[in-house]
Amino acid sequence: MLRHFHLTRTQWKRIFKWSVYGLFFLALLMLQTVVSAKSPVFGWKLCFVPVLLVCVCIQEGPESGGLFVLAGTVVWCLSGADYGNLTIVVLTVCAILASVLCRAVLTDRLLSVWLCVLLSCIVNDSVIFVFKLILTNVAARNYWRVLLPGAGISSLSVFVIYPLVRLIHRIGGSHGI
Repeated sequence: MLRHFHLTRTQWKRIFKWSVYGLFFLALLMLQTVVSAKSPVFGWKLCFVPVLLVCVCIQEGPESGGLFVLAGTVVWCLSGADYGNLTIVVLTVCAILASVLCRAVLTDRLLSVWLCVLLSCIVNDSVIFVFKLILTNVAARNYWRVLLPGAGISSLSVFVIYPLVRLIHRIGGSHGI
């Protein structure tokens, strides 16, 4: 049976590319949960995982990138993310919409990707904030003092993450998973 299971060189490159994306995701998840959680910047916790997921979705397209975002948000939810079940839906939809927007309307440049990442982070964090506001005792002023500056500072990591995603994208072509 294994004699008939033959992968071409291109298929091996694609497997390698998605493995590198997965390792990059796990490295940023560890960096976010270990370093950023213990030493916030000016009181704001940096969040790198949504930035990476949206960047991959924009670079790989709504089909393959959307599937990666869905898998990544499920892993992030299972790792104990705050309101991770909402993130699965909201961030996946935002990333797919950002990918479609960058392909149809905007150019695939760093500033347009930063704008899409910023909007995705703000929408994701806003939905979580609304649920926290309804279900727990969170002050509404924290939206302006904590959430928006935190999303803005986190989105600045796109200037480091997106060039690395573009380099990984070159491995094995762009024909999906």
